Amino acid sequence: MYKRLSLKNILCKTSSINLIVFGSFFLSFQNNWSQTNVTNNYSNDTIVVVITNENKELRGLLISEDYNSLTVQIANENKKFNKNEIKSYRFITRNQIKSIKEFKNPNPIYTKYCYFPSAYITERGNVNTNSHYFLTSNSKIGVHENFEISVGNIFIYNVFSSLTYSKKINNSFTTGISLIGSINLLTNLNGINEFNSWGFLPRITYGDSFQNTTIGIIGYHLPFLEEFYYGGYLASQKKIAERFTLAGEIVGITVDGIQIGLINNIIINFARNFRENWSFGITVINMEAINNALGIDAIVVPYIGLQKKF
Repeated sequence: MYKRLSLKNILCKTSSINLIVFGSFFLSFQNNWSQTNVTNNYSNDTIVVVITNENKELRGLLISEDYNSLTVQIANENKKFNKNEIKSYRFITRNQIKSIKEFKNPNPIYTKYCYFPSAYITERGNVNTNSHYFLTSNSKIGVHENFEISVGNIFIYNVFSSLTYSKKINNSFTTGISLIGSINLLTNLNGINEFNSWGFLPRITYGDSFQNTTIGIIGYHLPFLEEFYYGGYLASQKKIAERFTLAGEIVGITVDGIQIGLINNIIINFARNFRENWSFGITVINMEAINNALGIDAIVVPYIGLQKKF
């Protein structure tokens, strides 16, 4: 009985932590949302950081803003930027400077959370690799500002790949969709194709490379189970220190209208250096069939992941 209550408490605490991560993200972006959607004139207490299409960062005092443009004072000169001609921009007020620390580098995992991705993709010309428990390997390649391809494996013989399209809608929202396919090399050698699979993963992300939240839909078909699995996920991440990022996921899986599982992930990511970062956390798996068979409320396992950038 004590074991069942302990597992149940862990599940509840993990869900609560995830909700705190999501809540803190939305609270931190509430001011930015109002700033980017209303025509305003500003006094000299707001700094704007503009990222040009050439990835050049410009900073200055925000003079005025409307739906289409920004006017920024840089080196005592007012410059006007059309919003559709810059990559991104964000505001820093004096109150924010007093209450938060501005980080130099973005989250090293802003394109993903624990297992599931955000709508952001690997930058063009870069290669990101990641591994879960050192049992999987996945390499993502940025081939275009809107396209990414990936190739990976699980236990070596199960090979999968994906093609992802990503599009920035505006300064707050980015959308993406991935087409996924996998083949089992062992069964294919014996002429058995039932373990090959395919799926899709559309999602939308609110935020930037420092903190963001994603809502996604999962659809996957595995022939040998003769069912189409679908579900969704809610994930969020927030940079809490220059080298640390807090991230969480809530994932639900359904088949024939019946929810078969709920998975919670909560991790801390540590950036060891510019090219390498590690993730540590816990995964709580709540699947009714497994729970009933084992006589427990949930399965709690530690998580470890490694990511590298090339």
